[in-house]
Amino acid sequence: MRLAALVILLAATGTAQAQAVMAVRGTIVDRATKEPIGGAIITAGGEFAASEDDGTFVIALPVGTTTLEITAAWLVTKRVPVTVPAGATAVPDLVIEVEPSESGGETIEVVDIAPEPPGTIKIDAGTARAVPGGGDAAKVVHSLPAVARPPAGSAEIVVWGAAPRDTRVFVDGVPVPSLYHLGGYRAAVGNDLVGDIRLAPAAFGPDRGRAIGGVIDIGYGDPKEAPQWRVQADVLDASGAGRIDLGKVTIALAARQSWLDRAIDLVADPETLAPNAPLPRWSDGQLVIRAELAEHLELSGWVIGALDRLDRTLASDDPATETTQRIDRKMVRGQVTLVHRRPGSGSERITLWGGRDRASDSLLVGLTPAAAESAAWVAGARAIQERRLHDAVSLIVGLDLDGERMHLVRSGSLSIPAREGDPQIFGQPPGDDVNADDWYATTIDAAAYATTDLRLGRLTFTGGLRLDGWVLGASRLTPRVGTTPEIATQQITFSLDPRGAVQVRLTDEAVARIDGGRYHQARAASDTSAVFGTPDLGLEQAWHVTAGGQWKRGVVAVEAVGYARWLDDLVARDLALTPLLANSLTQAGTGTVFGAQLTARVVGWQGLSGWLSYGLSRSRRQDAELAPERFFDRDQTHGFIAVGGWRHGPWSLGARVRIATGEPRTGVVGSFFDSRSGRFQPIRGPQNGVRLPTFFAADLRAERRFPHGAVYVEVQNLTGRANAEELIYSADFSQQNYLTGLPLLAIAGLRIEG
Repeated sequence: MRLAALVILLAATGTAQAQAVMAVRGTIVDRATKEPIGGAIITAGGEFAASEDDGTFVIALPVGTTTLEITAAWLVTKRVPVTVPAGATAVPDLVIEVEPSESGGETIEVVDIAPEPPGTIKIDAGTARAVPGGGDAAKVVHSLPAVARPPAGSAEIVVWGAAPRDTRVFVDGVPVPSLYHLGGYRAAVGNDLVGDIRLAPAAFGPDRGRAIGGVIDIGYGDPKEAPQWRVQADVLDASGAGRIDLGKVTIALAARQSWLDRAIDLVADPETLAPNAPLPRWSDGQLVIRAELAEHLELSGWVIGALDRLDRTLASDDPATETTQRIDRKMVRGQVTLVHRRPGSGSERITLWGGRDRASDSLLVGLTPAAAESAAWVAGARAIQERRLHDAVSLIVGLDLDGERMHLVRSGSLSIPAREGDPQIFGQPPGDDVNADDWYATTIDAAAYATTDLRLGRLTFTGGLRLDGWVLGASRLTPRVGTTPEIATQQITFSLDPRGAVQVRLTDEAVARIDGGRYHQARAASDTSAVFGTPDLGLEQAWHVTAGGQWKRGVVAVEAVGYARWLDDLVARDLALTPLLANSLTQAGTGTVFGAQLTARVVGWQGLSGWLSYGLSRSRRQDAELAPERFFDRDQTHGFIAVGGWRHGPWSLGARVRIATGEPRTGVVGSFFDSRSGRFQPIRGPQNGVRLPTFFAADLRAERRFPHGAVYVEVQNLTGRANAEELIYSADFSQQNYLTGLPLLAIAGLRIEG
């Protein structure tokens, strides 16, 4: 009732417009060329206007500070605070500089002349926040066409059949361990300061490495566009953001703290919800600084941090299957970038970055424990030079350094946590074989790369090459046995990855393109244990090919793309009953991914933007040469998603519909009584031979903006469908049922800014 009263009060205030207003004039111009831009939409609270062909506009603003938002399908969203002093008779005309959407985020100028590969998509933060997902910009990734529907409460990102670990997340070119907080409810890299989100699901260029899946780039926006101050609260968390201007230096900061795990007590029992979805606590903060040192010379930097904690108990009538879990994660990253722009010809950029990661995971299943702790120092550097050599030729060269030194401690069961490909039966206790290890792992990658674009009439050729030098090491080659001396292992290896593309413009509205390349990534540091893994694991590799075409007319675009991945040297569990000493894992795994995707998009038509996409995918794995081929644990054959957002004046509406094939599971065909443990044990059917039922969910979001804030409501799983998330069995495995995801979830919130 209090929230409803507050909403009514704000609506009345926004409608009455009791305060004085003044006509403010301005001009929208291109930041680089200073040419006027017509057709841009300017929004301020309940007022909106459009720029004329000469870039000019007029809009009525109230006394005080109001944030103008400039949007268009071809522009990066721009937010500019404008102050109308009390008693003033006029306000100086505004000149607002904007950037084309192709530049986005931290990329000041893009000189390559080849468009993006098929399937690649870029979303500005303003559009992303309108998509149902709690108003968090980076949550849009789970709604993008190439991304599989994640399990409830999961932060995993599965892109075109790639395992979650195979897809890397970058923030302004700096790698981060995870895009989302535990549970996947919020992004761990911030919200208010995000500028855009870009997904390259496959066949990306040589400027990105260390991934055999896809690449996600989060770009921070210009801190000058951040509000002077903003506070926001809903049932998930509370956040605040602000900006300080010190001459040519702008500082923006934001912070967020969750309270979902405490708020849920008001409507449900957390222990009842624990099996369906985790209820973690999280917090994060971001600090962004940008300074103009001279004309065309800019210094920027940021620091981000995230904290996560999860405590939950999965109760059971059988003490042997009761599960208690505690997870703690901490992450901090910082970077500084110097950019020199050469208008019309290119730019140079140098970035230095570093950070610290800590994680612990304690799991107790009955009386069988499993615990893992890790602490890592990470650092790196990037240098990029972009040049337009000719109207038809561009060149990008760069150096890339990435290093990690990790200390790991693990103890408990040999079989948990389960790896991808391990046959799992929900509720089955793990084996009682336990051990422990304490070791260090080092991963260093130094790379040089170059790519060039050449346009010949209707043909565009892109060629690139990436050369990586790797140093992979582990502190122990064999387990600790008595007084055996500690012997480390280290290997130095190189990988050469050619990448290229050919595009032909069929008509002024239609293009066809094919991209391909080779990709490598290092084994995970957690796999280098001499007890639980294999210390001398090396590189995993993949070949990517995408082919497709796009037809675009006005604000409508239709794209069809087919893709394929061939994976090799994948790390997998040794299938032998008694593996060799310090060889629990092998690199004999292979895989194939084939699929097709059809997507239609509309941007800015009568205030409507969105996409409609259908994907068909097959992802299969083989853990050893003679092992049977199986479906990838996260394989989803069919995926359909429809996302739409509509903005009109102070109102915005967003809707999302998702339909996806259920994930594969290993079924139970019988059971036997184990007299040693005193309980029934399952007899498994073919690995990943059955599937969960089809997933369906519809979500809706509505927001009403006011001169100094907004109220919003979001309803997830609008139909209340009980979607199956896991197969569960009775104690003797004779009866089967489903563990379902969260029911209808309503989120209401308030945002105030100045």
